[in-house]
Amino acid sequence: MIACAPPPVLFQGRRWSADQLAGLTAAWRHILQARWPASPGPLAMVMLNDPQSVALFFALSAFPVPLILLPLDLEPWGNPPLPRDTRLVLTPTLGHLDAEASQLGIAVTVLPDAEAPSPSPSDPPSMAMPGVVVFTSGSTGLPRPVYRSTTGPPGGGGIIATLPLAQMFGLNHGLLAASILGAPLALVRRFDHHVVLGLFASREWRYWAGTPMMADVLSRCPSPGPHPAPPACVIGGHVSADLARRFAERFGVPLRGAYGTTEVGTVTVDAVAAADVDSRTAGRPLPGVDLRVGDDPRRPGPAGTLGRIWLSSPESLMEGYGFPAHLEPPATVDGWWATPDVGHVDPLGRLTLEGRLDDCFRTDAGHVVSPGAVAAALEGYPGLADVAAVALATPAGPVLGVLVESAGRVDAAELRRHLSRSLPSWSQPRVIEATVALPRLSNGRPDRRACIAWLEKSLGARISGDREA
Repeated sequence: MIACAPPPVLFQGRRWSADQLAGLTAAWRHILQARWPASPGPLAMVMLNDPQSVALFFALSAFPVPLILLPLDLEPWGNPPLPRDTRLVLTPTLGHLDAEASQLGIAVTVLPDAEAPSPSPSDPPSMAMPGVVVFTSGSTGLPRPVYRSTTGPPGGGGIIATLPLAQMFGLNHGLLAASILGAPLALVRRFDHHVVLGLFASREWRYWAGTPMMADVLSRCPSPGPHPAPPACVIGGHVSADLARRFAERFGVPLRGAYGTTEVGTVTVDAVAAADVDSRTAGRPLPGVDLRVGDDPRRPGPAGTLGRIWLSSPESLMEGYGFPAHLEPPATVDGWWATPDVGHVDPLGRLTLEGRLDDCFRTDAGHVVSPGAVAAALEGYPGLADVAAVALATPAGPVLGVLVESAGRVDAAELRRHLSRSLPSWSQPRVIEATVALPRLSNGRPDRRACIAWLEKSLGARISGDREA
């Protein structure tokens, strides 16, 4: 068993000491041990960014069985079905989910409100679970359960957790990091820039991990001037030059890129000195993780080659998709696992992400075209507020289309000349259109399907016009 205790937590203005959470952990663990004299089957819980979830996580991790972390969204709960002997444990505040879980055939235990006694030195918290099941985000299809054995996370100081603890990035860079390091943890249930800025201003916290959207909101929201921030601000995702500049100007610290997957965990982090951070990259691979780029990991391309990202990490790669003991092992090529992502590595060994493989296409000559690389090449172009670059289907094969958002007139010919100076000929768009407002999803991101429909209609009209001429 691994000695592992809950960290102290700040949540919605209230401080929970490590002893309080350890006491609640022990109370719930004793209740469950009394109900299950023998080792139960797999255990499951709904993982939220709140103190009760933290206590329950450590209570369940004391059992020598896999722990399944479920999101609040019910979709992944039954697709694929949880193992038949799974026991779902709900905190008192989530007891209303009992009916929904029972309809899916899941055995449910709703914990009672419990007093949090002082932890006993003779009963220290320990982690006996062999591993956790965490669901992928579902950005490339339905969420898939991923099983990984329990390992230590990256380090840091006092930590602000704005990422969902039910996903691997949030779990590693939040709860587990704080627990292993014995550092305090600030939990934010839902991202709120007012709350995060207040935590930044307190100067108590030394580490924050977030998304580009979170960093963008923090850098744009009204503020009287420069604002303090944790010394280490880590972002999972593409960071534009404009965002990196705005964040550094306001907070005085750089945005450090990071890359990871649910299947492997954290892969790269830009851990160089602040003056040497390049926010356009995701940094170098962590110790124990090897990375290659190309069609075949046994024949990787030279530095700068755009291609699929392959990973080799015997100690970190998941055991498989699904639930123990019915796992689908990861498909590998001589020990290399193929990620769904595309990027390139520079001569210094730093990874730059260029998008998802299913967003890219290959030309007849075999060149990989990344819409993400084209959109990145237009970032910061005068007059452009946003860019959507997408693959368009034509009878002759896929071509590239670009839809830009601008309040003024856009010269498509000048945009083409700009792109020709930084991108190869095979990455040039077939069609460029402009609009005052990109079609967007409810989360504010460009609606790719709507952009594709718009550009395919425009391209079709041009092709028809050329034929008539």
